[in-house]
Amino acid sequence: MLSARGVADNQLRMKLIRSQLAVLLGALSDRRNRRFVMFDRCQPQAMSGLRKRCRTAFIILASVFGYFVFASFALSEPVANQIAEDPTIKGKGQDGACFDYAIAVSSKLAAHGIHGRLIFYRWHIRTTDITGSHVFVVYHLADGSEWIVDNEIAAPKKVPDDATPMQLVFLLSSDPSAPVDVELENGLNHLSFF
Repeated sequence: MLSARGVADNQLRMKLIRSQLAVLLGALSDRRNRRFVMFDRCQPQAMSGLRKRCRTAFIILASVFGYFVFASFALSEPVANQIAEDPTIKGKGQDGACFDYAIAVSSKLAAHGIHGRLIFYRWHIRTTDITGSHVFVVYHLADGSEWIVDNEIAAPKKVPDDATPMQLVFLLSSDPSAPVDVELENGLNHLSFF
């Protein structure tokens, strides 16, 4: 059996061993952590230049992409005007095909949820026997603007506020002072909404 002094010595040794073990484990832990800390410190420094370049490149690419997306929405014309300007629509740019064009455009506009009407009129060139009839399309956009187009003009024309159908006829003409008499065909015009 151990004496009291031997027990006390053993306890002291155990305490010393524990403290030395704690110091040794701490040193090992610190050394290991220091190695990882050094690695962590080195890696961000080595990677910081690459990260900055990647981040900068990403920001530039995102900005350029965003610019083009925004510009395409901001600069594009309304769908209705794109439809009206489409040269492949039946009757566009062809003499005597105003009715075909008006039906084709109004159908496409209605399919896109854009509403309007057709305006029919008869015309007569004064001091001659030359007469004829014509039809054009009036449509309304969501922003409240009103536009007119027919098969003879390349692009739609914006309608002034509170314009009458007769004023629209002369707005379509390239020469509003031409010696032409115009008569609206109100019977057809009352039925021509789309």
